[in-house]
Amino acid sequence: MSTGDLPEREEPEQDLIVITDPASDRYHTFGFISWWKQEVVREAKVMVIGAGALGNEVLKNLALMGVGHLFIVDFDTIEDANLSRSVLFGARDNGRRKAEVAAEAVKRLNPDVKVQAFHGDVSYDLGLGVFRRMDAIVGCLDNVAARLSINRFCWHLNKPWVDGAIQELLGEARVFRPNDGACYECTLKQTDYEIINLRYSCPLLARADIMQGKVPTTPTISSIVGGIQTQDALKLIHGMDVKAGKGLVFNGLANDAYLTEYQPKEECQSHWVWEDIVELEDCRADSTTVGDLLETVREEMGPETVIELVDGLGRDFVVALECRTCDTRAGVCRPLQQVTLDEGKCPTCGETRHPVMTHRITGDENFLGKTLDALGIPPLHIVAARDGLNYRYFELTGDADTFFDFQ
Repeated sequence: MSTGDLPEREEPEQDLIVITDPASDRYHTFGFISWWKQEVVREAKVMVIGAGALGNEVLKNLALMGVGHLFIVDFDTIEDANLSRSVLFGARDNGRRKAEVAAEAVKRLNPDVKVQAFHGDVSYDLGLGVFRRMDAIVGCLDNVAARLSINRFCWHLNKPWVDGAIQELLGEARVFRPNDGACYECTLKQTDYEIINLRYSCPLLARADIMQGKVPTTPTISSIVGGIQTQDALKLIHGMDVKAGKGLVFNGLANDAYLTEYQPKEECQSHWVWEDIVELEDCRADSTTVGDLLETVREEMGPETVIELVDGLGRDFVVALECRTCDTRAGVCRPLQQVTLDEGKCPTCGETRHPVMTHRITGDENFLGKTLDALGIPPLHIVAARDGLNYRYFELTGDADTFFDFQ
């Protein structure tokens, strides 16, 4: 056979590398990275939960790399003790909200980036539809309960997330992805559950402003772990492989790093992916009533359907406060997280009243005329509905157009 009879060999397709002018393109150097796609990065939406020491580093890195949309979540305010570890904060910011100050600093670092700040508790105040619209989720937190909520949210919505933890000169970064190795809850020990149960053993005390202690950290370990988290988030954005269910541990005392793998637990409570999410274009948290939503889900599923508020650590609703000493009962009709310890005390005898709570809506309630936000259901949230053993999930999609406001 002559060489002319051989079929032409197809060359593998390769992405063109576009070389830009370094004098006018701030992302010029990234163009030399073989897998880097600046247009993908520019369109990406990344949620960073926690704007403390770790969050500052992650946000700084993502901004410098030109991630197009950053959604920053934090419920705390700045104090002077934050300034030694937080590159985005200054002395003039004392007392201001961390998420908002971080957003302003990100815009100063890179005006190309669109930013939105959210001041609130990720476990209760943020609708799950927000998670659903993110390309990557990065947790920069310092407590088990918040991590557990994020883990369950991400599993429900089949979203990977990047976790980071630091203490003194020690740190760890890890990626958790549904149905790919262990999840965060799989790594918890009995003592972790005991800490959570202790904090939530008295529902009203759980809402009080209780000091939990401060974890000592340094800006150096924040930089190391935050850098690793950023790299993993960028790999997720590009659809690259990540080591899910494993943790990269760095010991700054010995300058030692190693990879640890967690074992998945078969009966883990987080392993629940919501397969069937119905988008309700006409439903909004501030205008749709509880009765309206119940009627809508029953049209889809049947007349015996109930709504269950089962996301994360639960979304209990206080119907009333009962004093067992005075044998009195006062109607409340508010989310548990909005009931303070002072409100929980009986005005007559001073004893702590017992909250009567529910997390299920059956149609017999006397608050069906209240709007969803009055029950603590945030904009763009996703609620579960059950008819027997059949579950479906309904998103308040009507909030989508007004909730996002990237600047």
